Amino acid sequence: MTRMLKLTDTHILLLSAASQRDDGLLDLGARLKGSALKTTAEKLLNCGLTEETPVDLDQPSWRSDEMENRIGLRITATGLQAIGIDPDTETEATLSAPITPIPAADHKLPQPLGETAPRAGSKKATVISLLQRDQGATLDDLISATGWLPHTTRAALTGLRKQGHVLSRSQTQEGKTVYRIASDPVGSAPQVEVVAA
Repeated sequence: MTRMLKLTDTHILLLSAASQRDDGLLDLGARLKGSALKTTAEKLLNCGLTEETPVDLDQPSWRSDEMENRIGLRITATGLQAIGIDPDTETEATLSAPITPIPAADHKLPQPLGETAPRAGSKKATVISLLQRDQGATLDDLISATGWLPHTTRAALTGLRKQGHVLSRSQTQEGKTVYRIASDPVGSAPQVEVVAA
């Protein structure tokens, strides 16, 4: 259940500007700084007017996660309704669409783009190490090793994919999904799209 929020002029301006963008992202940094930015973002999130989503370098973000992936805020259908816009199915589809995976034919990424070796002992290094094992890692394995919440862990997997890692997945006999980093980025392993919940 979302809390009700009395919209201020700033909230309305941010949500209105996001509703006019193709990606539906809020550009909080253009209007707010410091604690005001954090407070506003948290209020809009807690009320269900926005949702977090991984973003590219050229898109507005409001924070970075534990793996230094950029996280932005995208307006939701509830956010559109709050500013008097009736979200039609096309708008909802655009705003809820996951980031498009790279087609299998485009697996010509030589190495993860701009990727340097993660700092030894970091959570990112731990995640990569688990994913490179022969048996791979389940979401539960990754959560247990990092202490992250499930949505943060999924966002980390998306961040690895965006950095050029090719992720494959398979099912265990118990029906759990196992993720692996493919040893050959140019190989035929399927690219997996993981979207933060």
